Amino acid sequence: MRRKVNKLIVCGAVILTACVSAGPAGDIAQGLSVATSASFCESAMAAIRVEHDTARVNGCEVISKDSFRLTILPEKATDPAGETINNSPWYGFRIDPKQTGQINFQLNYENGTHRYRPKLSYDGVNWQGLPGTKTPRPRPSEFVFRVKMDDRPFYISAQEIFTSNAHDAWTDKIADLPFVTDSIIGRSRNGHPLRMLEVRTEPDVKKPYVVWVGRQHPPEVTGALALIPFTEAVLGDSELSKRFLQHFNVLIIPMINPDGVDAGHWRFNDGGTDLNRDWGPFKQPETRAARDAFMRFETGQDEIAFFLDFHSTWRNLLYTQADEEPTQPPMFARDWLEAVDERLDDKVYPFTREARHNSGKPISKNYMYETYGIAAITYEVGDDTPRDAIDLSARVFAEEMMRLLLKHETGQ
Repeated sequence: MRRKVNKLIVCGAVILTACVSAGPAGDIAQGLSVATSASFCESAMAAIRVEHDTARVNGCEVISKDSFRLTILPEKATDPAGETINNSPWYGFRIDPKQTGQINFQLNYENGTHRYRPKLSYDGVNWQGLPGTKTPRPRPSEFVFRVKMDDRPFYISAQEIFTSNAHDAWTDKIADLPFVTDSIIGRSRNGHPLRMLEVRTEPDVKKPYVVWVGRQHPPEVTGALALIPFTEAVLGDSELSKRFLQHFNVLIIPMINPDGVDAGHWRFNDGGTDLNRDWGPFKQPETRAARDAFMRFETGQDEIAFFLDFHSTWRNLLYTQADEEPTQPPMFARDWLEAVDERLDDKVYPFTREARHNSGKPISKNYMYETYGIAAITYEVGDDTPRDAIDLSARVFAEEMMRLLLKHETGQ
């Protein structure tokens, strides 16, 4: 039995109240210069700006020189079927101080309630949670917090800023590996390239594929933060990785919804659609691109062995098929998560399995299972899970996935 991970230097269960986490670097430079363009609103003490990618504030009222009331709205109140949008109330803005001192913010949500604890960054890379900002239960439609300002501009954001450019910068790094091919499988509604990484260490040898995708829902940053170390563990230089890639190829679509990410949307793409409710209708260009990229498995040109979709929610969990639903490999979800649970101490990364019979909803997990009969799993990471625990656990999940798939493929 492999030793269980029971020690991890983290910021604590009350994460991000005092510690600093490194977010994904991308298009935001270290240090912020004072902006010269018109502000969204301003008082004698500070100016509020919403020009950067992922920013979202829909209304701003100056209450006093040191207090602002900010209105946060979803991109649409309902989806095309008339159902209320998922309560994922993203916000983000920049503050340019005019004076030093304390500044107060009141977030007012319409068609939603407060979910994400405010995080602060002076450079868009290093993030610090604000003390005393734990989300109350039940979640309120109004949330008040304060920040002590010096003379430096700074960002406030629901989660770390992780733009489409930052995704592309990471994708560029992976694409530089000698056995990786980077292709554009389509474009978003706004024309952003939808990129897919194909991993083949022996291009002339036919091997089954393992597939994973990410960032269907814009605010779900922790899922994106898990996809990165998961990928890097599979494509690394460990003996396990080398052996795995001798027997399997890999397809990765790191970011399916770039328009929604950069617009600071709560849930949708630019077409007003929850992309993880469009795997079946395929009315949106982003999901059609993924479907077409996977058509090789339907035609028999290639074989698919496993599918994973990275998301975020309130806590760490994995949505899987029920054990009574036959999959290839058989009982993969049960065996995979049991192996991971043997290694991860609950104090480091507690998680649960939620085995659900196929609901018929047009989500990626259901579509891939129905179409290909494979184990298809949604990997959900908690909003407030410590970032180094996300990294460590994703690598453990990757390692145990490789071991189990190798066992089914080779018998060893």
